[in-house]
Formats: sequence, C-alpha cells, structure tokens
Amino acid sequence: MKFEINTTLKGIKDEPLQLTVKDVIIQSLLSPVQEDKQEEKWHKYEVYKKVKEALDEVELKTEDVTLIKKMIGRFQPPLILGQCYEIIEDNGNS
Repeated sequence: MKFEINTTLKGIKDEPLQLTVKDVIIQSLLSPVQEDKQEEKWHKYEVYKKVKEALDEVELKTEDVTLIKKMIGRFQPPLILGQCYEIIEDNGNS
C-alpha cells in the first residue's frame, strides 16, 4: 500500500498546522505502550525507519498500515486521526 506522507494537516478552522502525516505516524509509533512485547516494539521500530526514510510517499505492507492506524487511533485526537486515515485510505486505494 502506497500513500503520501508529507501532507500538512489542518486545524478546526482549516488553518495549516505545523504537522504532517509523517510526523503523526512517527509520534504514534514511538509512543510507549506498557503492554508491548519485544516483537511488537521491533515491528514499530522497523515501520518507523521506513516512514522516516521516505521522501514523499511510502509503500508499506498491509500489516504495517494496520499497525500505523492502530497507533494513530490510540494516541491522536479525532481531528488528526480522521485526516490521517483519509490520506492513508484514499492514497492506498488509488
């Protein structure tokens, strides 16, 4: 699945935020979860590296995208979550 990661997100009044999809993914993946086992931490780190190294778009396996969406859902407010999900799903389907 391939999607754009440098899209700037918007605030509640449609003002541009100093936050991109890439920023949100990285913050969400690297946020600590006490219940995580070693394997889950390693998977998060591997996905983080792929996203960090990507320039405009990133191509990931379905399981990596599922992990990203899970972590965004856990750590981000609805406004940020919604925009990120739309970008991931829209670009992933084109």
